[in-house]
Amino acid sequence: MSTVKRHISSLRDEYAEMTRQRIVAAFVETLEDDAADDISMAAVAERAKVAERTIYRHFKTRAELFEAAGEWIEDNVFGYVPFTSPDELPDIFRKLCKSFDQHPHLARAIAMTRVGRRVRAGFRRHLIDQHRKAMAPLVRHLKPKQVRQAEALAAYLNNVLAWSALREDFGMSSAEIADTIDWALTTLLKDIRQRDAAAARLRSKGSKPRRKRAAVAREPA
Repeated sequence: MSTVKRHISSLRDEYAEMTRQRIVAAFVETLEDDAADDISMAAVAERAKVAERTIYRHFKTRAELFEAAGEWIEDNVFGYVPFTSPDELPDIFRKLCKSFDQHPHLARAIAMTRVGRRVRAGFRRHLIDQHRKAMAPLVRHLKPKQVRQAEALAAYLNNVLAWSALREDFGMSSAEIADTIDWALTTLLKDIRQRDAAAARLRSKGSKPRRKRAAVAREPA
């Protein structure tokens, strides 16, 4: 391939990527403005200033567009903060609250609408898996049902749904929500550690070998 052809090909790829990103951004903007349970591709195309068929050249299905939008939101708005210990969650959630406050309509759409839930599906799977790994050292001796409950509660509290519910139902500010979730997570983790320690003690007692009773020799009559 000649230098000219390579340059033209590079420009086409760059333009295609720019168009793709414009479509994704237009979808997110529509979601934030409308907060609807459904978003038409025609509306996205109009906002992105492209033909509707152009969207399907870049995204074969709506699911592909939703996934790309979820990644865009994660990278540009509600950034994922990696963690290795559940004790880090209160501070992480406090930071997320500030991001949610900066984009309240988008946060609510992500939490409450059908489209929003589909957009954040991949992110939630990743976050749930991260919660499971971080919680593992705390729940080594608990029963599977209790482990599932502990993981679910921690993941639910560290969630845009919790922010949305406390904000809309109780009129809490970002700081109040963060303090409330901090309290709940701290209490939950303390209780989990106590339950796990108690289960470990019971297991330890149950695993101790029983002492054999010494046979008592009878004296001959």
